[in-house]
Amino acid sequence: MCDFKDKYISINGNSIRYREAGTGPVLVLVHGIAGFLEEWEPAMETLSKHFRVIALDLLGHGLSDKPEIKYSLKCLTNFLKDFISNITDSSIYLAGHSLGGAICLNFAMSFPGMVKRLILVNSIFVKIPLFVRLTSFRFLKNFKLKTPRFMAKASINRNFYKKECITKEWLDNACRYINIPGASRVLFSVINSSISLKGLKKNLFAEFMEGIKKLDIPVLIFYGKKDKILSYKNSILLHSVLKNSQYVEVEKCGHELQVESCDIFCEKTIEFLRQNEKK
Repeated sequence: MCDFKDKYISINGNSIRYREAGTGPVLVLVHGIAGFLEEWEPAMETLSKHFRVIALDLLGHGLSDKPEIKYSLKCLTNFLKDFISNITDSSIYLAGHSLGGAICLNFAMSFPGMVKRLILVNSIFVKIPLFVRLTSFRFLKNFKLKTPRFMAKASINRNFYKKECITKEWLDNACRYINIPGASRVLFSVINSSISLKGLKKNLFAEFMEGIKKLDIPVLIFYGKKDKILSYKNSILLHSVLKNSQYVEVEKCGHELQVESCDIFCEKTIEFLRQNEKK
């Protein structure tokens, strides 16, 4: 495992942690809800041989600051725009996992010209599982209970189909970051701002569908058939409505595809991004 070093940058007065490696075209990697940049570390080892790869802790996540604001999709999208504008003045490649996929999709729709190619990994879309919808109640964001290690472990077990990929380091990071003051507030704020008991909020769904009609950049979609967090049908539906997309189905793989099937993810990502450079 490469020893990537933490870096920090101030974005709108908030300290944001990120790591980068490699040179060349910029590839930004965005984790999902309650995630952290270490999720991308295995893939960064390979991808950094071809690109300048940057992974970050989103605002409110990991070791980044957690201001008391509404963590809506628009808020996180605008934050990502400010972060990217601070690290490069060129258009980029962008990849997002789970909620990060929705943020990256919204980013590409909101700021055309900034993204050359988009990669979505087990991305959330319109099919929201019941256990996520049940956490959309407003009062939950006021709870400040510590998440015990056994609960974090149970959650992580659900994320992975290949249990051998769950390392002690991964579990330690998950327990540490979710128990940082403000982390649970951010988690419930993200969910409450976009999801109701019925699913994705109607206004957000309408905005997505309208924006997707105008999106014409190439999109590569990855999904694991054994994903117990988000149905792979989200990815199939996304593929059906995007103008210019292709997908990679990984049969024996869960939600953390970029880790569980890192070799496939890296191989297909490099192949997809290199297509742009050959033009």
